Amino acid sequence: MKMFQSHMIVLIAGLFALQMAVVCAVLRRSPGMELSGLTSWALGDLLAASAAAMPALAGVAGYWLADHAVDMVLFSGISLMVVGTRHFAGKHGGVPMLFVLNLLLAAVIAGGAWWPHADLLRTLRPWMPVALGLGQILLLLDLVRHVVPLLPQKRGTGRFAALSLVLIAASCAGLNAWNLAAAIVQPGVVGPLAQDGALIVLDIFAVVGLSISFALMAHDRLRRMLERKASHDDLTGLLARGAFWQELEAASAQADRHGKPLTVAFIDLDHFKAINDVYGHLGGDSVLRHFAGLLRKTAGQPDIIGRLGGDEFAIVMPETTLERGRATSLRLSTTVKNTACPSEPDAIAYTVSIGLAQREQAETVEHLMRRADQALYDAKQMGRNCVSLHRAGKPAHGAGEEASAHWRQRAAP
Repeated sequence: MKMFQSHMIVLIAGLFALQMAVVCAVLRRSPGMELSGLTSWALGDLLAASAAAMPALAGVAGYWLADHAVDMVLFSGISLMVVGTRHFAGKHGGVPMLFVLNLLLAAVIAGGAWWPHADLLRTLRPWMPVALGLGQILLLLDLVRHVVPLLPQKRGTGRFAALSLVLIAASCAGLNAWNLAAAIVQPGVVGPLAQDGALIVLDIFAVVGLSISFALMAHDRLRRMLERKASHDDLTGLLARGAFWQELEAASAQADRHGKPLTVAFIDLDHFKAINDVYGHLGGDSVLRHFAGLLRKTAGQPDIIGRLGGDEFAIVMPETTLERGRATSLRLSTTVKNTACPSEPDAIAYTVSIGLAQREQAETVEHLMRRADQALYDAKQMGRNCVSLHRAGKPAHGAGEEASAHWRQRAAP
């Protein structure tokens, strides 16, 4: 009766492992998650489920099961999980070594049991519990080693999942080490956790817990990818219009709270339609991506950069006065003029027009952007390839004589 209950507990753990294999496989099918290590984790869970089923099936069907075969299958499953975690963390080394190690251990177990003339393999078999136990401990510690550096990069659910994976892996490694130490102190006597199949139950449930934590980490990565896709422009990688507007409002509120200046630059690529007509839309896309790269290099660390649509871009410069914003804009304009976009057969030269406005106290973001847009209109009226400023107190609409009242500065040649 006790053996039956033990088999049932192990089978329940195996069913959980099988379910986690399905979860990892489903997450793996999400776009962008192909290289997140989920395939290895799904296969590892399948092996863990197989390890859970082997003792129960052996007891029911009465077939002969090689000694340590269950531990070997579980060891291979955890090895796959380590490989998946390394891929998730961007580390791809050590896979061939793990493959060779699993192959050698499996050969010793299978050869010693089923090859009557393999005297050397039968001699090595008594060392298999120590080898598999020590190997499993090292694998669990390797999981910890690759997940701990991810903790500072995670927030919310992702950090909680990574922390839980570390705690489960470290705890399981500690319990396995305690069991292994007891077996080494008393040779020929199994460790306290290995009695009545308690260790295999512990290990499989630990694998399920690790899989849940890893699936949550993968789900957090997928959620962030989807959030970024929704908030960023696909072509340039900059903030899309809606997300940029939200960031602008947040920066404006913070400027009010701290009494700090805030300047906005409205940017337009000069004669972009002509670029599309001459070089085609692929050439135009190359120019947009090229300009986005120059924007990232020129903008400061706290600056907010967005593509508002078409060839229109904008920069929010927190804690920046109009004069400092002008200096940044002149540097950007000069860099763009002197850095043609690589293309075949010839590089594509282009310029930009920039309009600047500094936010007044309690000014709405709509009014601020209208003033920056007016300054951009003035820059175009001046012949393009220049920087125009809209100073506080000037009308936000109009051109011609009104626009000439604005202070302007052409980009350096």
